Amino acid sequence: MSNSLTYFSTVEEVSSTSDEDLREGFGFLSPDTVVNYVMELRKKLRFTEESKEAAESEVGRLRRLVKDKEASTSAVPNLTYTGYSQEPGSSNQASNSLDNNKINNLHFVKLLPGFEIQATFLFKKGTEKFNLNLMSEKDSQKFYTFHLDFRPYPLGNVIVMNTNPAKSWEREIRAELPQLVNGRMYNVTVLCENKQFRVKINDKYIQSTFPYRYPLQDVAVIKLNHGSLGNKWVSLTWQPTKATQNPPSSAEAGNSKEAASCDSPPINNSINLNTKLQPGTKIYARAFFKKGTKKFTINLLKNTGFYIFHLDFRPYPHGNVIVMNTNPSKSWEKEIRAELPSLKDGEIMDVVIECGKDKFKVKVNGNYIGNVFPYRYPLGDVKMLSVAHGSNGNKWIALDYHE
Repeated sequence: MSNSLTYFSTVEEVSSTSDEDLREGFGFLSPDTVVNYVMELRKKLRFTEESKEAAESEVGRLRRLVKDKEASTSAVPNLTYTGYSQEPGSSNQASNSLDNNKINNLHFVKLLPGFEIQATFLFKKGTEKFNLNLMSEKDSQKFYTFHLDFRPYPLGNVIVMNTNPAKSWEREIRAELPQLVNGRMYNVTVLCENKQFRVKINDKYIQSTFPYRYPLQDVAVIKLNHGSLGNKWVSLTWQPTKATQNPPSSAEAGNSKEAASCDSPPINNSINLNTKLQPGTKIYARAFFKKGTKKFTINLLKNTGFYIFHLDFRPYPHGNVIVMNTNPSKSWEKEIRAELPSLKDGEIMDVVIECGKDKFKVKVNGNYIGNVFPYRYPLGDVKMLSVAHGSNGNKWIALDYHE
């Protein structure tokens, strides 16, 4: 660990280094709170002479701490290290999203042509940049096989793609970044094709692709930079695509447990909404499916026990059916059913609930299910969203709503 901090041998270098290099040096500690804390110390070093002595002392303490691989506490005072970032004083009141956990910075992977990487981020206005990086096993701290950098307004509204073979950044390829809305979640898909990376944001391809400059098979780590001001990556998965022109052989892909991975933690079971649902609102959810679970569910509630909309997924061999119903704190009412598309173990399932004028319409993996569900109780009475994760490792990993 200490090797990555060799260029921070003096306090002066901490003070003068760029934001990107500062994050590179301290980012492996995992919680971005640590990095933000170091950046705050640097501000004191640069601009506040009277607190310089205290800041220098803290920088020295941090340098000693990061050399201790077995450190059990965070470098930030009064913040316990858990493996996930916990930002003191953070609140979900500013966002329409469930309180999704910020995921770890580093994820160990093995990629092949035909794989796709899916990630979800919660955007917070004011963050300068955030990125997803594929790092080579040759030097997983500095060798960028693919650098996907998001730079929102006012810093260009651009996506920058590049490589860095542990020497210097090479030629950039840029694409327009769609306008991002504060507090919303966005899905990013990186398709690993035969000769290039292709990127989608919310199922829409960006204008440019990025040809492979270094072998995809050398990628050993996916490294995330969350950004700042509450911006964060909340889910990450990687698996073979459902259909590829030249799918990897069984010998290359390994068994299904290795081919389908999800390091994303399950989201919280419920949250109170701070705005009313209305016609035009869409609820977006993403689940990681594990064979053997009997059912997993999304609920729109007036209050605990009052189900305005109950959307229950029951995979094979428990019916391969989607059950929709209501329960006004008394008993379940008349079900409406639809076929559940066949799901594979380790597959990501995307769900969209569209709130129309008088009914709910549901999409699974981009396709409408066979039935709609008319409103039985006012849509505006929905005060809470809840999920039931299921069992055997099945879990909901993202949930969001907006017009």
